[in-house]
This record gives sequence, C-alpha cells and structure tokens, in this order.
Amino acid sequence: MANRRYFDQHLHQEWHHLHIEQSPLSLILCDIDCFQTYNKIYGTAAGDECLQRIADCLRRCVKRTTDVVARYGGEEFAILLPHTNAMGAFQVAEKMREKIKSQGIEFKPPDPFNLPAPVVTVSFGVACLVDPHTDIDTLIMAANQALYLSKQQGRDRVTLSSV
Repeated sequence: MANRRYFDQHLHQEWHHLHIEQSPLSLILCDIDCFQTYNKIYGTAAGDECLQRIADCLRRCVKRTTDVVARYGGEEFAILLPHTNAMGAFQVAEKMREKIKSQGIEFKPPDPFNLPAPVVTVSFGVACLVDPHTDIDTLIMAANQALYLSKQQGRDRVTLSSV
C-alpha cells in the first residue's frame, strides 16, 4: 500500500498530465466509520487487522496500473483514478463500499450510536477534475467535503462532489 508521500507525489504528476492530455482525474477519500470506537472495544491488534482487510479490499477493487490506493491518514485512505470521470469514480467507490461491508467485520459496540450496520462500514467522498485550470487543493477539498457529507448523512455511503 502506498503511503501519503507517494500519494502526494503521484497526485501532482497526474494533475500535470491532466493539463497535457485534457482528461479527467478523480479522487476518492474514504474513512472507516467510528474506527476509534472500534479500536477501544476490540483493541489495536484487531484495529490493525481491520485496516489491513479494508486496504486489501480497496486494492482489489482497482484494476489499472495507473490507479493508486494509499493510506491517507489514521483510518483514511485515498484512491486516485486518472482518466476516470465522476460517474466512473462513483461506481468504483460504491463497489468498494459494498465489498468492505460484505467482509462482515463484526462491530457491535454496547451503545451503537447510530451505526449503519453491526459490521465495519466505510464512508466515501468522490470528486473529479476535468478543468485543467482547477488546482489540486480544490480537488482534495471537494472530496473531503463529499466525505464529510457522507458521514453527516448517516455513514456507509458514497457522496459525489459537485466540483
């Protein structure tokens, strides 16, 4: 799995290619729902295993060698999809969401505080750049905002940004 530094470097390269090729560049940000609570209940060893299983699911859902799946933060991942439009990226994220949920990683806290399911779920934010004059920060902010909306609207969902 790529780390944040590799992701940032690759993002800049692909953004440069967007200028030259005039092709779309999509970004998916995802965050494991209530992962800190999961770690508190099941322990950090189970949390590490959960992260590995989710990373594996994400990697298996991308097929092209140009696609990048990277650890973005603690329980966050970023998926970069060059030459992929917004709907294509949305479909990839939805496939990832379903695949992770189907893993059936048990998550039953004593107080479920509106968890969407008794298993580990992931929320996604999707953004796509088509205009080569839009900067990278706009893409990242749009994906982040879409991720926030997914969380706010109940988790375990994919939200597409309107960039």
